[in-house]
Amino acid sequence: MKKIKLNLKNPQKAINHALSVLKNGGLLVFPSDTVYILAVDATNQKAVQKLLSFKSRWTGKAISVAVSNQKMAQKYATLTPKTQNLYRNLLPGPFTIVSKAKHLLPSGIEAEDGTLGIRIPDYKPLLRLIQKLGRPITATSANLSGRRPHYSLSAFLSPLSQKKKDLIDLLIDAGKLPKNLPSTVIDAVQKEIKILRRGDLINSSSHSFISSSPSQTQKIAQFIFQKSLKTAHTGCVPGRHIGNISQKPLVFCLAGDLGAGKTTFAQGIGKILGLKHLPSPTFNIINEYQINYRKFKSFHHLD
Repeated sequence: MKKIKLNLKNPQKAINHALSVLKNGGLLVFPSDTVYILAVDATNQKAVQKLLSFKSRWTGKAISVAVSNQKMAQKYATLTPKTQNLYRNLLPGPFTIVSKAKHLLPSGIEAEDGTLGIRIPDYKPLLRLIQKLGRPITATSANLSGRRPHYSLSAFLSPLSQKKKDLIDLLIDAGKLPKNLPSTVIDAVQKEIKILRRGDLINSSSHSFISSSPSQTQKIAQFIFQKSLKTAHTGCVPGRHIGNISQKPLVFCLAGDLGAGKTTFAQGIGKILGLKHLPSPTFNIINEYQINYRKFKSFHHLD
């Protein structure tokens, strides 16, 4: 078992080593935008069996896979128009979308009901690895079946027997990851969206999210803000052309009673912008902050 540090400024060394392991049917531990994952070439039956042996998991309990884009996903699963809409609005991001499988992957990946969970991670080194491989990789949490996910390699390795450790070919170490929950799993097979596993972001459709705490509200705000930046960069919204909006202000309009979470939402965005203190502007009407984030030079918080 070999360990390599992931340098986010220059991740090529780690990616090349990981790519070599995947091509040779090996098992590796890799960081993601949620937790550390166990990755093998999802098209290699021997590699998948090695993963199942490590997880102590029976064939028939689904293993999610990660792809680099929607085009790769469509090769292995049937994406309905509703599902394609979910992909456009939620991915890349902390979501796994379950669709009807095309039965092209080895035994042990698809669920017993013939479905397949697919995600596009919002983590550049992992996306780059999948792009270079040109095939899906497994994206199951780096843990034993039924155990908690891990956010550091030391926590992952601590409970493992030597027999389990011997099954791992490579560890990619990105240090301690933020304690994000594993991805929200969405069943998109039925007419109505069904949440099979709750992550940090819970949605009731491709355009709406549900929050049960201030921290969730802030994470939703950060997710929407980052998605909006990508939209501004491309100058379009999926499905319609709206011209070049990258030169225009980015505005969020929030409606709700006192205590609904409007300021909490703004504080979530403020954390990305480097604003540590963001009080409600109820008595001021407007608070203005000078920032230096990409093309943005100021942040206006109005009530």
